Amino acid sequence: MKPSTKIILICIVIILLPVIVKLQMVIDPQRAQFQPGRGVASVVTEFGSNPVVLPSQFVFGTVIGFREVVAGLLWVRANDFFHTGNYDAIVPLSRMITWLDPHQLVVYSVGAWHLAYNFVDFEERADRRYLYPGMKFLLEGIQNNSELWDLYFEMGFTMYFLKVLNYDEAAYWLKQAQERGAPGRVQRCVAHALERAGRIDESIAQWKHCIADAKRRLKKNPNDPDASYDLAISKRNYDRIVIQQMERSKLANHPLAVNFEATFRRLGPKQFLISGHTNLPDGARVEVTLTDFGYKEPTLEEASWQVDPNQTLVYDTGIHGIVVRGGKFSREYDLSKDPKQYPLKASKYKLSIFFNPRNAARDIQDIVGWSGEGIVVKNYPDNSVKGLRKIKKVIILKREDII
Repeated sequence: MKPSTKIILICIVIILLPVIVKLQMVIDPQRAQFQPGRGVASVVTEFGSNPVVLPSQFVFGTVIGFREVVAGLLWVRANDFFHTGNYDAIVPLSRMITWLDPHQLVVYSVGAWHLAYNFVDFEERADRRYLYPGMKFLLEGIQNNSELWDLYFEMGFTMYFLKVLNYDEAAYWLKQAQERGAPGRVQRCVAHALERAGRIDESIAQWKHCIADAKRRLKKNPNDPDASYDLAISKRNYDRIVIQQMERSKLANHPLAVNFEATFRRLGPKQFLISGHTNLPDGARVEVTLTDFGYKEPTLEEASWQVDPNQTLVYDTGIHGIVVRGGKFSREYDLSKDPKQYPLKASKYKLSIFFNPRNAARDIQDIVGWSGEGIVVKNYPDNSVKGLRKIKKVIILKREDII
């Protein structure tokens, strides 16, 4: 190398050195958010009835620093598993992907959805034991992407609103999404969750917020089709709930005195019939849960990644409840076809048969009210939630009553 060339190169290095130092100072504080996700190591064994083994080319790719590329290729493979119905393989693979690239939001949302919805029994009833592991996976995604609204929405709507039926929690997570710039459709979900939670004044205030937000966006861009749609549907819902508030306030003046009776009858090994009668309106849904005695639905903070293979949880709640027709309801259950999902190993079980006005359809709520303000419960009242009139009959069963 000529001396003149060497001098030029040294000068270039000296000129670039402050730039490199400055750039590194900017990069260093952001490194933490690009580190692999937490807690992946144990998941393959926890969910690993079908553990996924990384092919050598994927391992090599991660070693040489192409983590995001490998994560993308693994997601393609996960889609193949989905289309072939190999759901057991998707979960550990999803954990690997988010460990390699903790910012793939779709992997968190789809992985959590698989856990909560896709492990099902012979009658397409989801395995409730996987619900909270799915929510923990989603929570991990939120922690890794805390400034984005998307996964807050999934937690609020897909999990708490649709699956857990805890509308206060749904409203909380949906509000978190709204505060992070979620679009109008998410803001409308906040209002729906507040209404389901019986917080009617807050729901009305949220509809006003939705209307004001849509008008603001239209003022900025009069041709914004999303803002036009948000404005129209928010106005319609605002009018609806204000009218319903006036109409339903009269229900307490002439409440419906509700009779309710329900029975359990064994039909065979792990087969039984739930039936009963009530004067609730046709179309009302009676909900059923059968759990190991002493089981308590955990909070998200209390929930564990661990799925207990000996636990039995049967949930027919919300829209999956038993429909009342002509004052009667009944449904046969056959748990013998799914021994893995329903091991029935506990010595005692708690069977709950109930009606929750907050889960009812709107036409039913027009009679019973948002929170049961239109009914008087003659038997089996459940006032465990302040302001909510539920009807709930609990039957304690021995193992020999079922198997």
